[in-house]
Amino acid sequence: MNKPQALNAFLFPSADQRTLGSVETPAILRWSRPTTLALWLVVFAIEAQTIISTGTSRHWIALVLSSALFVAAHVQFWYEESEQGRRFHRTLEKMRGRIYEDDETGLPNSRHFVFELRRQMMRSVRNGRGFSLVLTDIVGFENIGDNRDRVLMSIGRTLRQAMGDGDFTARLQGSIFAAIVSDERDRTAADKADSALVALGSCIPLEHAGRVYPVVSITGYEGEIEVRDFLRRAQRDLIATRSHDVANRPRPKEQRKSTHAA
Repeated sequence: MNKPQALNAFLFPSADQRTLGSVETPAILRWSRPTTLALWLVVFAIEAQTIISTGTSRHWIALVLSSALFVAAHVQFWYEESEQGRRFHRTLEKMRGRIYEDDETGLPNSRHFVFELRRQMMRSVRNGRGFSLVLTDIVGFENIGDNRDRVLMSIGRTLRQAMGDGDFTARLQGSIFAAIVSDERDRTAADKADSALVALGSCIPLEHAGRVYPVVSITGYEGEIEVRDFLRRAQRDLIATRSHDVANRPRPKEQRKSTHAA
């Protein structure tokens, strides 16, 4: 009961999941348009001159094929620049954005989180600057009932505000949220975690106070190479924090009364 839900194996990425990707037209394709036009003009001029001077039919075939390839390539370019093409690309961007966004809170989801965590780990290895991973969970969240969606929205908004502007906040799954936190001159990662714990307490509906409460763990990066190793250590810290809080937290009055009555 004291153990939080396990982070999905889907948080542990395969080696080939390196970038979020983009549907923007690559620069090489944008440069291809004037380049192919120039090449086609050269080919057309040479073949036309050859046909005029020799009258060989096979040069007509080469001219027709090169013209067909040129037209096919430029139809794609023209579509990319048309209003319909722009609308299509905007739709793709929105769809791709949803892949990395949590539907209930609007925060980055676990896919996006893993990508950002890997990037932060690589940066830390290069420049030697440390960072911390803050994990939060809500003990007794399953007791909230119909207000879960509203509470999740409030938790996501509050956690983002409690962290610094440059810190990355995401929802992993259920009531588990995460923040990739860097020390600042006036606020350390521990200060931010303490602020988050207090702020998250205000997200709990009053009727559930005492039975539902937040827990926050903080795990410093220690140079792990694999994302999964760092996440597993962070999860162990969250489990330990939650177990300690459950064991030492005063029980609600109703629960104490029922215990005495028994």
